[in-house]
Amino acid sequence: MKKKLALGLCAVAFSIASGTTAAEDYEYHPAFSDSFDVVLGYFRSDNTFKITADNINFATGGNDDIDFGNSLGVDQTNSLLNAQLRWRFGSKRMWSISGQYFKNNANGDATLKEDVEWQDVIFREGTFVGAGVSLAVTRLFLGRSFIKNNRHDFGAGIGVHNLDLSAYIEGEILINDGGTGFHRGDTAESQILPNVGAWYLYSPARKWLLRARVDWISAEIGDYDGTLWNTNVGVNYQFARHFGVDLSYQYFKLDVAVDSTDWVGGVEATYSGPVISLTANW
Repeated sequence: MKKKLALGLCAVAFSIASGTTAAEDYEYHPAFSDSFDVVLGYFRSDNTFKITADNINFATGGNDDIDFGNSLGVDQTNSLLNAQLRWRFGSKRMWSISGQYFKNNANGDATLKEDVEWQDVIFREGTFVGAGVSLAVTRLFLGRSFIKNNRHDFGAGIGVHNLDLSAYIEGEILINDGGTGFHRGDTAESQILPNVGAWYLYSPARKWLLRARVDWISAEIGDYDGTLWNTNVGVNYQFARHFGVDLSYQYFKLDVAVDSTDWVGGVEATYSGPVISLTANW
């Protein structure tokens, strides 16, 4: 599936490049003049997951995090779709609304090298367990350009990230009568976090665009208390009037404590890696 997605993106880009005959009627990169941008990318992500459920010590700040990658064998590298869009509007298109979506499902299994406590249940050393983490991120952002001309665009604004996070561990546990039994512990949480952010675009030549974006928050919001970073840095080549290819580096980090009726614990998750994309603009 992963290979088919990558080959499909390359095939679409090649067919468009070979079949496009529209005149190049732009004097500088269309990112500065067109109203709409759409980006569909293949995100090769390196993942880290350190999570607790019900056994974190908030009073002492004790570090009882479970490393889902190293300890439980959950995939530390996988591929996913990264979709982005942007609409510019208003006088001289100084205002914009943008969005981003990606979802990462990572699973694995391992034989435990030490006891693991999860939701007040202990999976003993030597137990074979399965585990998984899922995080879906939906980003919406309203921004305004403060410096904008044919080659530069600097702006800032406010936005929200909707986070749907879930995790589980399953395997044999030691029960009170001395025997063993199968147990699966699931936990999930959904939260909307506001953020501030900024971006910068620079076009060194008509077909080339360099860009950077960062979103950030550090606050106590709802059931979450912690920090979120979402950044992207990349370069775009406009091979036709309405189409381009893009290579970027995506970095997303969530480091929060969770205190809700469904989940009491903490999450430290990082997704980072290269993204190759096909872009469309009009």
